[in-house]
Amino acid sequence: MAPVGLPPGFRFHPTDEELVNYYLKRKIHGLRIELDIIPEVDLYKCEPWELADKSFLPSRDPEWYFFGPRDRKYPNGLRTNRATRAGYWKSTGKDRRVNSQNRAIGMKKTLVYYKGRAPQGIRTDWVMHEYRLDDKECEETMGTQDSYALCRVFKKNVPTPEVEDQGQCSLAVVESCRGFTHDCDNTSPDVRVGSSPVADEDDAWMQYIAEDAWCSSVASGEDVDDSPCIAMAN
Repeated sequence: MAPVGLPPGFRFHPTDEELVNYYLKRKIHGLRIELDIIPEVDLYKCEPWELADKSFLPSRDPEWYFFGPRDRKYPNGLRTNRATRAGYWKSTGKDRRVNSQNRAIGMKKTLVYYKGRAPQGIRTDWVMHEYRLDDKECEETMGTQDSYALCRVFKKNVPTPEVEDQGQCSLAVVESCRGFTHDCDNTSPDVRVGSSPVADEDDAWMQYIAEDAWCSSVASGEDVDDSPCIAMAN
């Protein structure tokens, strides 16, 4: 069920820093989030095309946000189980740091959905950005820092899926966000996402989608809007 009172033209365009420092941090610490806009969903019990119906955002929005429990692949291990009934999410590239006031507050991982089972999975256009809070930000939560991740899921517009580890494709995304903001208990400073070299062949095609569509200026080191961005269309 969607939250009550979303006005016509509502848009939800938070930055990486806002997602981690406000939404995810407050969720993990058990604090109230001003606008109930991100539902809790077990993402790995759903296929990506099923997630639109679970989103609190208007169905026309091209991306969806969820809090998801971090299901462990092994009971005492650190690896997350990212297999679904019909496929699996595969990490691509290096994790990227999310900073606030020149301090690391979390990490951002980019994943791509494959149909089938590894290593013969067929790559699709579904992409996930998974955000997790830095351990140092959760010292007060008594070891619960791994209980939740915040995920952004979207589908990029490439016509033909490819077999895993074969071929490359690219996507250039240009978008900006300006508009209404809502207050939070942290002012949102500049966001700078650390970059790192690609890890394997499968990473090259992802270099254009690893950054936020509305935060393209971040990758070049420019300042971005410094408060959670909830835009209203004219």
